Amino acid sequence: MKKVAIKKTVKKKKSAIYEWLKAIFIAVTILLIIRIFAFQSFVVSDSKMESTLMPGDYIVINKLNYGARFPITLLSVPFYGKLYSDLVQLPFIRIPGFSEISRNDLILFNYPLEKDKPIDKKSQMLKRCVALAGDTIAIVDKKIFVNKKGIGNAPNCKYRYRVISNNVLPKSFYTKYKINEGGITDNENVYDFFITKEISDSLINDSNIKQINLIKLQKGDANNPYFPQSENFNWSLDYFGPIIIPAKGKKVSLDLKNIDIYRTVIERYENRQIIIKDKKIFINNIETSEYTFKMNYYFVLDDNRDNGKDSRYWGFVPENHIIGNASFIWFSINKLNNSSELRWSRLFKIL
Repeated sequence: MKKVAIKKTVKKKKSAIYEWLKAIFIAVTILLIIRIFAFQSFVVSDSKMESTLMPGDYIVINKLNYGARFPITLLSVPFYGKLYSDLVQLPFIRIPGFSEISRNDLILFNYPLEKDKPIDKKSQMLKRCVALAGDTIAIVDKKIFVNKKGIGNAPNCKYRYRVISNNVLPKSFYTKYKINEGGITDNENVYDFFITKEISDSLINDSNIKQINLIKLQKGDANNPYFPQSENFNWSLDYFGPIIIPAKGKKVSLDLKNIDIYRTVIERYENRQIIIKDKKIFINNIETSEYTFKMNYYFVLDDNRDNGKDSRYWGFVPENHIIGNASFIWFSINKLNNSSELRWSRLFKIL
């Protein structure tokens, strides 16, 4: 009788363990499906989108609006993107969504220029889309023009200001005006701050401030680190373009100058080979003076306009790199000065 009772106890334990494992498997599967096809979380870790997004903001990314992208890299550990194998990869497929990408959307995407990684395993970035496929964008004197029409900036955009003070600015000054980027230059009482226009207007009325000016970069500044990093273009952060954003099915004329703009798109994103020989352009060994794009592309900017790394540095975002759009902030914690302070005012803030 004792042996029978022991066997029953062992059987019940095995049954309970099986039920627990089954429940865990079902829960993980549901979470994985939701993450792949509906929503995912993204943590802001830098100041490139301040003051719209702050380091420590936890963002809900909606994949349903644009349509969820099917996984490309199949051999991957769920919820841990760094452990994967690229032996099995699917082509880019996107489920039809409820809307198209619009100007001013905050979009999450995989960083296009990362090499030697599958598309869905590249680093993720969250930036503001300012120009769509087929648009012509230009930046003149920090003002953005899309299709020759000026568009307003996001209200919380930050810029670099040169501030001259009467005396050394104390820590209380930074706290009062919520300044957490920039500082003193090589010159005494001369500071460079990355702040919003609203804050700069407040500084004008501060008795300790002698002068404040918005810094503007003329063309050709800083040894031309800006896209397309070509001697044929001397653009800067504040004077950029005009440039046509590639669009699926759109044909553009190519010459020895503008090939520098579209080389990365044609070679890396659309897998064509470009050779320039005897001042002639060859694509896949065929001489040509035009090209028809196979995908849509987008132009993005950081809201921290003078302290970011956006399309002005590295170019276009291909449609197969786009993950979804920012929906709302579900959690936010201020980790400055190791305070770990909860930002109550930012919880469930719609973006």
